[in-house]
This record gives sequence, C-alpha cells and structure tokens, in this order.
Amino acid sequence: MKKKRNIILIGFTLGFFWSASCMAQEVVDRIVAIVNDDIVTLSQLDVAAAPYRKNIEASQESAARKKEVMAQMYTQVLNQLVENSLVVQEAKRMGIAVDEADVDNALENFKKEHNLDQERLELGLAAQGITLEQYRERIREQILQSMIVSRAVRAKIVITDKEIKTYYDSHYQEFKGKKKYHLKNIIVKGATDLSTVWEKLKNRVDFSQVAKDYSIGSNAAAGGELGEFDISSFSDEIKNALEGVGKGQYSAPIDMGDSFQILYVADIISQGEGPVQKEVEKKIQDILYREHGEAQFKKWMENLKNSAHIKIML
Repeated sequence: MKKKRNIILIGFTLGFFWSASCMAQEVVDRIVAIVNDDIVTLSQLDVAAAPYRKNIEASQESAARKKEVMAQMYTQVLNQLVENSLVVQEAKRMGIAVDEADVDNALENFKKEHNLDQERLELGLAAQGITLEQYRERIREQILQSMIVSRAVRAKIVITDKEIKTYYDSHYQEFKGKKKYHLKNIIVKGATDLSTVWEKLKNRVDFSQVAKDYSIGSNAAAGGELGEFDISSFSDEIKNALEGVGKGQYSAPIDMGDSFQILYVADIISQGEGPVQKEVEKKIQDILYREHGEAQFKKWMENLKNSAHIKIML
C-alpha cells in the first residue's frame, strides 16, 4: 500500500474553481502571457478573475473607480497564473508526478466538504463549461504545486527550540489556558460554629476532617469535596474570595446570608502554562513555518521569474 501523502493545497483552492460557477462568458480567446514554453489565455484569466470581478461589479464604487480596481485585479490575477505556471514547470523539471489516487482523494474530500455527490459535482462543472477531466487536471496542478513548494521551500526551513520558546514567551496570553480549581468547602450556620471551624483550620487540622465534623453541607461526609471548576463563571463574590488563594490554602469566610462558607483549594490545574506543551509547540511550529515559508517562497519565486522567459500581453 502506498504511503499517503500529506498534501497542502496552495494557490487557487478547489473551492476557488467551484465558486466560479455560472460566471463563464463567451470570449474571443487569445494569449495574454507567455511563460517559457507555456501560455496563459484570456479565457483562463477570465475564469480565475470571475469571483473578484463579481464583487467589484457589485460594489458601491463609481464607474471610474470600478474600472481602476478591475484593471488592478486582472493584473494581480494574471501574475498569480504566471507564478502557478512556473511552479508547475519546475515540478515537471524535477520529475515530480501526481498519482491518480492523490487526485481521487482530493476530489472525494472536496465532495464531502461541499456535500456533493458525483452527479451534482458534474452538473456544477457543466454549468461552468468544464468537463470532469479538465477539473481533475486542475486538481493535479494544485497538488503538483503543493509538492514542489514543500520540497523547494518548506523542507529547507528549520525551526529551533529557541525560536519556539521566544514566540511562546512573546505570545504567552494567546496560549495561556483557563485555570481550573479543585475545590472543597465547609458550610456552617452561625458565628459560633464559624469561630470553632476557623480556629481548627488555623491550628492546621485537616480541612476534610473539619468538613466531616462541622459542615452542614450535603457533601460533608465526603470531606467537603466539590470537584473541579472553571471559576470564571462563578459570582464576583466567590471569585474575589479566591483571589490570591493558592493550592493547599483556604479562603476567608464568605457570608451567604443564612450561613457562612469557607472554600479550600485542593489543586489548581493550569492548561497551557509553564513549559511549552506538545500541542502548543506544534501550533507554534505551524505558525513559524507559515511565516518563514511565505518569505522563502517569495525569494524562490523571484529567482524562478528572473531565470524565466516571461512576456505579458494583456
């Protein structure tokens, strides 16, 4: 069984092509760019630009402004198509091929994501004037791009432990998890019982034992056991009472109107604090890979462009 490839789609996504449905126009086709031995046609450019064109046409801008923005958009999309062509050419030069199984898997994932069966997919493609085979070829090109970029760019990026720690320290609040408090309590009726309980606790009598002996709560037999809580949903009165109370400590008495409550913090479970955890480390690695990858890809693409024969005829 072939090892399944971890494919990261870049550039135009499958959804991009799908979103161009019902926008195809009859045009007089011509070449708008030459990229080495490849060409980009006006029809290809129109299909790629269709979603953006629709948004511009629907905007509230003046006719003059729409025309200006439209021209800028077409230039940007054409540049993207040129870059896509260079990436595909480079993949072919390096002998990178895409298995039919990879195309099948990508197509099936797209159908699941958009809740489509085969018939609805083909009807949607037909509405765009695209055959299933043409659509599969687009998917193949995207996978090629993903593979070549992974080999030429991402594989050369090294993220050190120091970089991960530095990023974590400077974005600490983003990874700081919510605190959970493992609580116990003692509930007593009047001031006399409160005084007795308070004296016991001050003399370091075990909190659970004091709860069993004096608490009137339904959990007294269990040593005042309450469980684990995210106290962010608690009342301000209780949150204030627990402010500054650490593990193994108890709160000041809380006046509950007809009784008094003392809370004991058996443990504080902090998610995402302290040393960088594995799941946090993986998340930071992905962020840094993306940041470094974008910068490296720009340099790599500039080198491809500088060594290529490119002629724009838009």
